[in-house]
Amino acid sequence: MATRNTKTKGVKPSLGLKQIGIQIGLVLGASALVIWGIFAGLAAYTHHNDYISVPDVSGMSFDEARIRLEQAGLRSNIMDSIYNEKALAYTIVEQNPKASDLVKEDRTIYLVINTGNKPKIKAPNLVDMSLTLAKAVIKNRGLELGKIEMAYDPIGNNLVLAQTFKGKELIEGTLIPKGSKVDLTVASTDKSQFPESDSTDINTIELLDAEAL
Repeated sequence: MATRNTKTKGVKPSLGLKQIGIQIGLVLGASALVIWGIFAGLAAYTHHNDYISVPDVSGMSFDEARIRLEQAGLRSNIMDSIYNEKALAYTIVEQNPKASDLVKEDRTIYLVINTGNKPKIKAPNLVDMSLTLAKAVIKNRGLELGKIEMAYDPIGNNLVLAQTFKGKELIEGTLIPKGSKVDLTVASTDKSQFPESDSTDINTIELLDAEAL
């Protein structure tokens, strides 16, 4: 009597428990890597969009400004120095970027500091100018008109005869501080303004109010 073959051809045997565990472990590991990558990317993106509001350091000394900016996670550098008569000497008068601007961490903030010293200006030559023109030149140069002394001159009425600074002759091109007062000697053909004198020197009178002319 023939024996029946009960084996089914083409069917592979089932995976063992060990192999199933390995595959599950691989899947879980891959999933963990994907999740880690997502969170790492989100963290980097969030940090990438972090901004710092620039502190206002105007009026501070450079050391104070440097410390304040470092506390905010920023750098500092002196870009320039200027004279500002309204600010205290050696304090910050300008900053770039400006206060409240949003910048990235470690950004350099460029500062302008007040020198405390008035800039020097070359003295103009006002001699032989009319008083009106001399006033305009003095103002345009950043100087101020000081005392005016009138001197008798039979020819050049209201012409500048001399210019002085702190009692000394002011030579053209001399460097003097901005805002300095320049005194003038101005000619007048009206001899009646001057007291009688037997002296051969030119008679003069001083006008305390320069704006009177």
